[in-house]
Amino acid sequence: MIRCYLNGDRSGGESVELDGAESNHLAGALRVRPGERIGWLDGKGHFGEAEVIVAHKRRTSIRILTRQEATPFAPRRILAQALVREQRMDWLIQKAVELGVHEIWPLQTEHALVKIRLEAAEKKAARWQAIALAACKQSGNPWLPRMAPVRSLADALAALRDLEGAACFGALQEGAVPLPQYFGRLREAGCPQISAFIGPEGDFSPKEVDMLRAAGLQPVTFGPMVFRVETAALFILSAMQYAWL
Repeated sequence: MIRCYLNGDRSGGESVELDGAESNHLAGALRVRPGERIGWLDGKGHFGEAEVIVAHKRRTSIRILTRQEATPFAPRRILAQALVREQRMDWLIQKAVELGVHEIWPLQTEHALVKIRLEAAEKKAARWQAIALAACKQSGNPWLPRMAPVRSLADALAALRDLEGAACFGALQEGAVPLPQYFGRLREAGCPQISAFIGPEGDFSPKEVDMLRAAGLQPVTFGPMVFRVETAALFILSAMQYAWL
C-alpha cells in the first residue's frame, strides 16, 4: 500500500493538507488520484487509512478514514553503528528501520574507512533521516527512528551514561557472551532498552575495545563466522526482534 507521512500534529483532523515534499511524492512521483485510498503514519505510533481528496504536486490533501495506535516495540533499540561507505550505510539504515530500531547513532571510529567532515555532517544526517522516513512508509513501521549526529565513540559512550537499560558490542575477542544467552538474560530481567555497538570493517581498535569495556558494555559473539559490518548490524537487530516476539 502507498503510504504518506503526516508530520507535526496533522493526524488530528479529518481533512489534512500534506506538506510540499509529501505532496510532490504522492502526486508527482506516485501519481495518486482523487478518490484513491492510501495509508498514513505520523512516525509517533499513529497510523491508518485515508482517501485522497486533492492530488497536486504542491498541495495534496487527504481525508482521514481510520486511526490506530501501535504498541511500542520492546525493548527500545539503539544501534550505534560505525560509519561505512555511503551505499552500504544507506542500505543498513533502511533495513534497520524495517527491524524496528528506535535510534541510530553513526560513529566515527579509528579503523573506519569513511571520515565525514564537520561541514558535511548536517547534510548527511538529513539524507539518512529521509532514508529512514522512506523505509517507514515502505514497511509500515509507524515509529520514525531518530538519527543522531555523527559523533566519536567517546561522545557516544558519554551519552550512554544517562540512559537506562543494557549495552553491548559485537566482539571478535575470546570471552564474549553468545548473543542468545545475553538476550535471554535481558528478557528475563525485563530490560527496557538495549544499545548495540557495531564496529567498522576493521573492527574496533584495541583502544576502543578497552573504552567499551570500561564503560560497562558487554562483549557479545555472533557465532563462528566473521560478518561484514552491515550483516552484523542486521543480525543483532533481527535476533532482538526474534527474542522479544
